[in-house]
Amino acid sequence: MRRAIFLDRDGVINATLWNPAESAMDSPYRLEDFRLLPRVANAVRLVNELGFLAVVISNQPGVAKGKCSPAFLDAVDRRMVRALAGAGARLDSVYYCLHHPKARVAALRVDCECRKPKPGLLLRAGRDLDIDLRASYMAGDSERDVTAGIAAGCKAILVGDGPLPPASPHLRARDLLDAVEQVAKESHEERAMVIRR
Repeated sequence: MRRAIFLDRDGVINATLWNPAESAMDSPYRLEDFRLLPRVANAVRLVNELGFLAVVISNQPGVAKGKCSPAFLDAVDRRMVRALAGAGARLDSVYYCLHHPKARVAALRVDCECRKPKPGLLLRAGRDLDIDLRASYMAGDSERDVTAGIAAGCKAILVGDGPLPPASPHLRARDLLDAVEQVAKESHEERAMVIRR
């Protein structure tokens, strides 16, 4: 079985934007507003070099809320993949939950199993890609990410300087590159232990 580092998208891979209507940070809803955060390409390239799969796991309720179309999400994916590829980095797969319990789009108004903090997307990716979840990591910037990762059996990494959630993450990191560098160190130490045995 393979190992993965699961990556939240908004706030971990790309910058978020202030939404004054909701008084909160939000996903970018114009293609020109989508930009990778600093050091992200280096981080994903290191994931690739370590032999982990790089898999995006993200709640994207913009379609359900009428903020964007599925075609826009596809365009963002293409932009994200191109930006990473330009720096020699590769995503292995992308999984989105499009649902929201208060969706304007009736077909997406679902209390689903794939919306984090539930672990459904991670479990699906594990089945699809033959991933050993217990040997994998979930890197995200919110309590939802940490909770979903732990529920799926992964080691959770809290990225950024947000408050610690009730479910304690396995690691804490300044940004995605710091997170992956800590995984690299753990992996090296695990290999050294196996060799000593």
